[in-house]
Amino acid sequence: MALFDDQLALKLARRACQIAPEYFVRKLQNPIFVVGFNNSGKSSAVRMLSQINGLNIYPGEGNGDLWFRGHFPWIESQVSVQPIWVSPGHFIQSVKDGCGNSFSASRAQLGAYQWLTRGSNLLNDSGMLAALAPDVVSSFPDGKFIHFIRDGRLASYITARLEWSRIIRSPGKYIEYDCPLRFFDVLRKMAEYWVWTMERMDLLSDFAPESVVELRYEDWWLDPDYMVDAVASFLGMAAPNVKEQALKGDLTEHLLSEIPATELAMLNEILGPSMIKKGYTLS
Repeated sequence: MALFDDQLALKLARRACQIAPEYFVRKLQNPIFVVGFNNSGKSSAVRMLSQINGLNIYPGEGNGDLWFRGHFPWIESQVSVQPIWVSPGHFIQSVKDGCGNSFSASRAQLGAYQWLTRGSNLLNDSGMLAALAPDVVSSFPDGKFIHFIRDGRLASYITARLEWSRIIRSPGKYIEYDCPLRFFDVLRKMAEYWVWTMERMDLLSDFAPESVVELRYEDWWLDPDYMVDAVASFLGMAAPNVKEQALKGDLTEHLLSEIPATELAMLNEILGPSMIKKGYTLS
C-alpha cells in the first residue's frame, strides 16, 4: 500500500532524487513508457491500461521536468532553438546538450516516485518521448516502450491545426525563430516530423526489438479488450477482467474527407512510404 497520494509523492520524489540520486536510480524497476506522436489516441488507451492490476502510473507526462528540461513548453523556454516540429534533430541535440547526454536524473526521479508509492513497476505516459527514445534507452536498458500509431495524415493534420492556432494568437516567438506561418507550411513540417518520429522509434525497435510493441489507434478501438490483453502480455502482467466497448464506427475516412484535396495530396506524398510500412493503405 502506498504511503502517499500521487501528487504528494511526486513533490517528495523531486526532492528525494536530488538528495540521493544514485540510490534512486537503482530503485527504479520495470519502467514502462507509453509514447506516440501527438493526437494518436494514447492517453485514452492509458486510461484503459490503468485497469491492469498492479500497474503504477506516474502522474502527468513529465515532459518539462523529466525529458525536455528547459525546452518544454517551447513557447515559454529560453533556449535558442526552433520548436521540435520545425527542426527535430536540432531540438533533440539541444535537449541532450542540456542534460549532458544523460538521463540518469530522470531515472532517479522516477525511481524515487516508485519507491514512495511502493509500486512494482512504473508507467510514464509521454508522447513526445518517442523523439528521445533511442537516446534515453541507455539510461533505461530495462524499459519497455508501448508505441501508439495513428493514421499519419490525421495525426499530422490535427496537430498542425492546434499548433497553427497558437501561432496566429501569439506569433512573436515563431517569427523570431523563422518558423512557418502559413497553415500549409506548418502542415508540411508536421508531416515531416511524423515521419521523423516513426524513424526514431524504428531505430529503437531495431536496437531492442523485445522492448518495443507497436499498437495502431485504429486496431485499438476496433477491439480494445484484445489490445489491452496484448499489452498486459507484453508487460508480463495479468489481463484485467473489465471489458471495454469498441467504437461503433471508424471516423478516419470521414475526417480525411474534410481535409482539402491539395493538403491531402501533400500529406500522401510525404507520409505514404512510412504509413505503408506501418500497415496502412492510402485511399
